[in-house]
Parts: sequence; structure tokens; C-alpha cells
Amino acid sequence: MTDHDWKTRLRDLMDETGGDQPPLPRSPMPVRGFISDVVVPAFEAVAEELQEYGRDVEVEFGERSASIRVVRDGKEEFFYAVRVKAYQTKRFAFPVLPLRDREGRTYRAEIHLRDRPLHQDVTDSDREEIIDYFLHDYARHLRWNL
Repeated sequence: MTDHDWKTRLRDLMDETGGDQPPLPRSPMPVRGFISDVVVPAFEAVAEELQEYGRDVEVEFGERSASIRVVRDGKEEFFYAVRVKAYQTKRFAFPVLPLRDREGRTYRAEIHLRDRPLHQDVTDSDREEIIDYFLHDYARHLRWNL
């Protein structure tokens, strides 16, 4: 999926749900690297585009999580986060856990909304896939709350 494709999907979503129009004219990856190199750039790209639709957007991140908060008319419209959770690999067998910390512990990246985790594994995702997951869940949220 190209930048143009997801931007078109976002524009279509804003048209459908009454959003303001913009003005015309895979080896193991370090946990910190996944958040800073994959998730944060995805959230920042979406944030930049959402601002064109009259949204205030905040992107925050730490070593093991990143979040994007969308505000419309002074109220939180949507909160979305990717958080990594440690797993004990000695006790459990996971076929894919490509995130590791400096001590060699393995992690799984999962999506969280403000009020609950979605238990959706995004561990192997790239920037475009993170954007796609965000748009899917944002669209579902906006359509549900019309």
C-alpha cells in the first residue's frame, strides 16, 4: 500500500463521516527500534494528514509503547496505542516473537484502545500495516459513533 492509497482511504472516511475537508491546493528487532522506527513514523504520518481534516493530534511514545490521540472540537475522538508485552519464552512456545530487548527477552506488540486491549498482534507489521490497522479501527469507531 502506498502513501497515496491510505491517504485516499482517510479522505473517503472523512467524506463519509462528515470530517472537515483539507484546504484545496525480519530478524529479531529491538523493542525500542520497532516503536521508534515503525510505529512512531506511522502515527506521525497519520497525525500530519488528520490535521488537514481539522483534528488536533498528539503522538506520544516511550521505549515500549506509542500512542496517537485524535481530538475533534476539544474532545477526544479516538485513542490508539501499540504496546509491547514481555513473554516468558522458557515456559511458552510462540511461533513468532521477533522483538527482543537487550537482555534477550521476547515481546509481542499489541493494539490498545483507550478502554481496552484489542489483543491484535502487530509484531511483524511494517509502517504501512500499522497505518492500515489504525485506519481500520478508526473507521469502525467513527461509523459506530455516528
